[in-house]
Amino acid sequence: MKNLTILLCTASVLLAGCTHTDAYKKVDYNVTLDPSNTYYAGDPIKFNINGEVDNILFYSGETEHQYKYRNRYEVPMEDVEAAVLKCEFEAIYGNADALEVYVSKSFDGLSGEDGEADRAKVKAMYEGGMQGWERLDYQEGASAKWTYQDFEMSDYVENFSLAFHWCPKDNTATQRTYYINADLQLALAGTSPSSMNIKDFSLVILMMNEELDPYHRNAGNGSIRLDNSAGDIVMQGVAGNALTYALDGWVFTQPTALNKVANDKGDVIKNMQNYLNEYEYVYSEPGTYKAVFVGRNENYIGSSEEVHEMTITILERPENI
Repeated sequence: MKNLTILLCTASVLLAGCTHTDAYKKVDYNVTLDPSNTYYAGDPIKFNINGEVDNILFYSGETEHQYKYRNRYEVPMEDVEAAVLKCEFEAIYGNADALEVYVSKSFDGLSGEDGEADRAKVKAMYEGGMQGWERLDYQEGASAKWTYQDFEMSDYVENFSLAFHWCPKDNTATQRTYYINADLQLALAGTSPSSMNIKDFSLVILMMNEELDPYHRNAGNGSIRLDNSAGDIVMQGVAGNALTYALDGWVFTQPTALNKVANDKGDVIKNMQNYLNEYEYVYSEPGTYKAVFVGRNENYIGSSEEVHEMTITILERPENI
């Protein structure tokens, strides 16, 4: 019993020694501007930092780095100032006019999983004259020559769907190959101009030929490819009589609103691995900015956060300085 008592006492002491009463400290820090700063564009501004803080995020207040937009993932529709579809096309071999381009603001999308249902939907849509779709004035250039075309998309920002229809008409002749690059350029109020590549959208490739799986893709000749570096989309044709059927394939973007934005980001300027008592930042353009420092302490016991904001006016440098 004596030995057992000693062991229990020893265990109690060890447990007590492992209790980290000071393992967590509430964040408590301060940020001040160095008075020696001149606040001209292009000059480094020095922020002094002191106190108890493990991690700091810095939001400069510039476009795409504003603290107030850290949780913003879309803008009001009225803030979409412009939307332009910029396309590059190259056609080689075979007969011309085997590509059609459409855009819609009423299309409700495809399943992407039920091939026969998707085929039936597209067949009815096409045979019905593509109601709800506008055919874009795609101009085919000379064989093996790129053409560049812009299409205004401002009327489609609330619900945008794009469709490329690959439709050679004669399997006895070479079925034409197409290379397509496409980007949607957006101007959104309060953000820098942005660009979405066609591959940034959710795409459905659908082959209408009964000889093929509905979602046949990336299979070389006679398939639509997203894995070819020669273009964002490659519709890879075949020589005459190589197939017993004329190819009939589609690429659809699933419906999406064009007011989506990436949330504004802060820069990590401190973590637990580095000591920081000052931070320098350069504003390249004159203006008034709200700089924000977000300090955070966190571990298994708990977490706390402290935000420091300051308005900074950056002046244009006089010519004599």
